[in-house]
Amino acid sequence: MHWKCKAWVLFAGLYAVTGYAAQEDEQIKTDCGKIDGYGKAGAAAYRQGDMARAVEEFSAQAAWGEFCRLPAAALDTAYNNTALALIRSGEPLKANAWLSLAPHSAKSGVNLTLIQPVLDRLKPALAATPMGNYWRYAGQGLWSVLSVMPEGNTWKITFNGYYMPGMGMYYGPNMGSFSVVQPISDGKAVYRQDAADGDSACQVNMTFNPREAQLDTVSGDCGFGMNVRADGKFLRVSLY
Repeated sequence: MHWKCKAWVLFAGLYAVTGYAAQEDEQIKTDCGKIDGYGKAGAAAYRQGDMARAVEEFSAQAAWGEFCRLPAAALDTAYNNTALALIRSGEPLKANAWLSLAPHSAKSGVNLTLIQPVLDRLKPALAATPMGNYWRYAGQGLWSVLSVMPEGNTWKITFNGYYMPGMGMYYGPNMGSFSVVQPISDGKAVYRQDAADGDSACQVNMTFNPREAQLDTVSGDCGFGMNVRADGKFLRVSLY
């Protein structure tokens, strides 16, 4: 869905890298030194109208900023710049998810106020069906994803969960997933996994409303990677 936005201005703010532990090696110091470059590349792409590249660069700025322990103000800037590029891309729901990472930031407050009319116009479409993708932040630029897609007269619900460990930027995330086909009745669905073939038994309750999905693992651990859980609030980021 595309829509005309107001004149958005990227937030300024390039920050020196601080806070990484003394024992981290030269490669980490080198990579942390690239953060300002991601911000500048994102700003250049934004000015040129290349929003896909701007999102890529700004989200890298956010991911490495978290890893390298930049100040909160620097992370707020990266989150908001990613959101602005998504807004310009016609992705207000994804922008809203990025803005939710800094809910007390004045920058986020300004941008949430500006996109609220667009989010309000989406309410009827969001209420009509649970179909789409839902995100929960896993850290360092990565989102766990819950997908709901039609399959016959029912729904295919797929969870791909992640957890970014301390060195996740180098070695990748811990992962876990499940998929189930079933009705969503009164906004509710359940995933059950029996202990078979080496898997762990578990049950995940899912509750859907137009703007988000709530997942709660009520028993077991589903055999996911370490610290990966099918729990928490997932913000809706698409209608399909």
